[in-house]
Amino acid sequence: MNISWKSIVLIISLMGCVSILDGNGVQTRPGEATAERLFNLGIGEPWVGGNPPSSSASDQIYSQYYSVHSGPVSKKHIESPKKHVIKDKTPTTVYFSYQMKAMPYTQYQTYATYIGGNSLWIQGSSSWTQYARVPQGSGLSLLATSSTGGNGYLYEIHPDGKLSKNSFYYFPGSSQIDFYADSVGQHVMLFVIGGQVSNAIVIDVTSYNPYYQQPDPLYPPTQILPPETTTSPASGDTPVTIVSQGMQGYQVFLDENYIGTEGTNGDPLDGMFSFRVVGNQNHNIRVFDGQFNYPKSMYFQRGVQKVINVEPGTAIYI
Repeated sequence: MNISWKSIVLIISLMGCVSILDGNGVQTRPGEATAERLFNLGIGEPWVGGNPPSSSASDQIYSQYYSVHSGPVSKKHIESPKKHVIKDKTPTTVYFSYQMKAMPYTQYQTYATYIGGNSLWIQGSSSWTQYARVPQGSGLSLLATSSTGGNGYLYEIHPDGKLSKNSFYYFPGSSQIDFYADSVGQHVMLFVIGGQVSNAIVIDVTSYNPYYQQPDPLYPPTQILPPETTTSPASGDTPVTIVSQGMQGYQVFLDENYIGTEGTNGDPLDGMFSFRVVGNQNHNIRVFDGQFNYPKSMYFQRGVQKVINVEPGTAIYI
């Protein structure tokens, strides 16, 4: 994709306004207007920011994507890329868009190898995501992947709608970029190398709350007593993995039969629980966290891995 850099410079110079009216006279957010202008030049998407952030207990699901240091911190907003080796640090799951649609990393790896191009991620301890909500003053690690590498630009739409551009060298393979969440609001970023545009990531920065720093553990497994009868989770021809970043030690029921508790009987206490079902039919999946049930009836295609996401206070989603 060829890009007119003169046009982009012109757009940067016009980013002084903080809001704009669309054709219907509706006021849009600053970042939305800027993203729309970039899209008209062939960069990024019309709008990737999603709904405005709202702080809640479910914010704990993003805790693996940032760190908070106590005391005064002097950091650059964005550091220069550093060489990064993905081997031995691969995630189990990747999450797309602000809706955090999950995909196993093994499946994504095949997809990414096929289409090539540039990709930008927020790196977590066990997953990568294109969206995160973090407290002001936290630090994040961004991961820019590019098969060729080379000189390029990192674009950022700031909360006030202004657009900035940093010139960086990106390493072939993957580069780690440290990001410091210094200002409250929505930050949208993407990078360009040789006219190839990456996907955008969104970081919603909220006002600092000590709750983020030392969250109390939720759902301790010792509070849940397993039923007396258990159905083996190993039977079936279709693999299923339940993923939760906010719950641990939960019980899993398949067609109302208890099949196991996450983090017990050799299963790691990591919020993930795997089992198998008979494919090409519907099954009822129910997760119980000791207080609430999260039921869902869904169809399972035979032999196709399915990842089911369950977070406290929300419905099950795929």
